Amino acid sequence: MSTIVVATDGSPAARAAVERALSEARSSQARVELVGAWSSPVNGTLGAPMYVSEDVFYATRDAISEILAQAKAHAAEVGVEAETHLVAGDPAVEICRLAKARHADMIVMGSRGHGPLAAALLGSVAAHVVQHAPCPVMVVPDPARAAREAA
Repeated sequence: MSTIVVATDGSPAARAAVERALSEARSSQARVELVGAWSSPVNGTLGAPMYVSEDVFYATRDAISEILAQAKAHAAEVGVEAETHLVAGDPAVEICRLAKARHADMIVMGSRGHGPLAAALLGSVAAHVVQHAPCPVMVVPDPARAAREAA
């Protein structure tokens, strides 16, 4: 049975990626590994970790945990076997690590849609994953942004 790793953070592009991955999994009878990662926020200008209170840290973790639970429930509704992974650390690194550990056949993730300048300053999770993944990567655009650009 093949394995699809799906990264989600609850954003519109991530929700579209989950839908696409579930569709792929249904057609190929693959299992899905849903991954949500969180880390301390960084100062966009300096790249240094910012201080966050324990409440904010755990609220972020809990929010991602809930996003994963909802995605897993949705997978079950459409008949796809899914497992969740809530991990702390750099999302790009953790996505690649999970894909390698689970011998993934594909990674599916959403694109935030940052422009070139913002991506250069902030970094791009998708770009890092594409460059370091142990398997093919499908990057799904934010549906609203794709619709705007098509118009």
